[in-house]
Order: sequence, then C-alpha cells, then structure tokens
Amino acid sequence: MNYMTHTIEPWMPVGATKPKDDIAKIAKKQGWMTLEIDRATQKTTANNLTAHLTPSDIVVHQFPSYLPLEFEENFQNAVQQTGAKFIILIHDFEPLRLSERQNSEREYDLLKRADGLVVHTSEMADALAIPIPTFILGLFDYLTDSKIPDRKLTQDLIFAGTLTKAIWLKNFPLPIKVFGNLPRKWSSDELAPTLKLEDVLPQDTAPSELPDGIGLVWDTDSSENTHYFTYQQLNSPHKLSLYLAAELPVILPSFSPFAPFITSHHLGTTLDDLTQLPLTFDYDRIQGKKVGQALRRGEHTTTLLQKIETFYS
Repeated sequence: MNYMTHTIEPWMPVGATKPKDDIAKIAKKQGWMTLEIDRATQKTTANNLTAHLTPSDIVVHQFPSYLPLEFEENFQNAVQQTGAKFIILIHDFEPLRLSERQNSEREYDLLKRADGLVVHTSEMADALAIPIPTFILGLFDYLTDSKIPDRKLTQDLIFAGTLTKAIWLKNFPLPIKVFGNLPRKWSSDELAPTLKLEDVLPQDTAPSELPDGIGLVWDTDSSENTHYFTYQQLNSPHKLSLYLAAELPVILPSFSPFAPFITSHHLGTTLDDLTQLPLTFDYDRIQGKKVGQALRRGEHTTTLLQKIETFYS
C-alpha cells in the first residue's frame, strides 16, 4: 500500500496549505491512502501513525509538518522500523533559506536517513547533495474546478503571495495589484502609493478570480538571516503555479530554474532586477492554456507518483 501524509492545520492562513492539500488529493485519486497528521493533537511520539504499516508499503511524507523536530525524527524511525519505505517530499527546507538555524544538522540528518527524496528542481537536489534516490517534482500543481476566463493581455502587474518575502513592495514605483495580507510589522503608510492591496483570494478559486495582467515572481530578504532571494535559484514558487494555472503571462528572475521553460514556451519573460520593469514580450496563448490545464488537472504530481511507484516496486 502507498501512503501520502497530509498535515491537518485549519488555522493556517488562506493559501498556506494549498500545495499540501493538492498533493494529498492527487495521491488519493491515484489510489494512495492518506495518512493524516493532526497538528493540534499529534504528540511527538508517532506510533499511532505507523502500527498498520508493512514492509511492502511506501510512505511519502510532506515535509515539513511544522510539528516539533522530535516528531519528524520519531515518525521517520517508526515508519522505517516497520520495513516500509520512507520518502520525504520537500515543500520547503528551512536550512537552505534561513541562516543561524539551531537544528539544521538534525534536519539534514532526516534527509540522509530517508529512503528517498522529492525535491523541487535538479538545482535543489544539487544544493542538498544527499546521496539517496531523488525525484524531481518541477512545478507544483494547482487544482481548481473553476472556469478560467478568456484572458486579455495587459501590462498590469500582479503579485500574489507572502508579503514578508517581498519587502521591495514598500518602494516599488510602478502600479501593481497585490493579493496578500499585510504583515503585522508593516504599516499601510509604508506601502508605495502605486500599490493597490487586495484581499487574499480563496485558494481553490484564485486562478479564476485573478484579474488580467502579468504575474510577478520576485522575493527579497527580510533580514540578514534570510536567503529568500538566493533560494529562488533552487525552488519552485507556488505563486508561479498560481499564475500559470490562471493562464496569465509571468515575469520571474532570470536565475530561476524555470526561466528557460518560461521563455522557450513564450509564457513570459525574465529579469535580473526590478528596475528593468516594465518589460514587453511575446505570449503564446495556446501554450498558456496547455500548461494551465496540466497544472489544474494535477499532471505533474501524477507523473511523480507513478515514478515513485515504479522505482520501489
């Protein structure tokens, strides 16, 4: 039997659980069982999650669960003691984007002791350099049943996501619509007058509710201890999947692993610095619809799960 973990955390901000929710839904549709981890009640011991496992089973764990690290260690040990395979599917790996992290060695040890890894990109795999079977996810899927409107190409800039990693918005000189919550330490008076702050969109219908425009992918560091900017060289931004699922053209860093894909498929363009905006580029509507449809159907995750099943069968 194959199992996909799914952390239950209903108090999280809108959109924060969407990537994990979608992967769990796609896995269930493919015949995988869901192994629910309730953050509100789960103790650091993990035997309650593994008693039914057998040596022929595969457990793919969506990491991190944001439970204490002791739970992550105990859960991995409990799964592997049954003889089942334990694969870690990385959503974010904090030692790659935060410095002076106290338990980073223990987090790396989790990866090294796993039976396999799922990472965003080959660049992330190289950065981790863990010598175990590694699978590449690529773009995160973005499930939605909502109908995408017929798009009109405009030069309007759109940003959807965590503003904590977008401190550049405070001084951004161009008009831009921002869909996100104002961080607690920010004041609306600090925002650039060209910025129009909109409510966070419902995560399952956001692709159809985003207005026409160009989706911007750009993170910057919020302190000397963060590496959000350089992390973009490795990661698969969920906002990129949102824009593509919405069939919007995108602008992203030239050093993103997805830059060649975006430019070669005429889905947008890249930039080295925000001062290069505004930019003009060709956009292929047919490719945009094709890529958006694949993300909305969950095709990337489906392919990933098939590769894992084949490898461990």
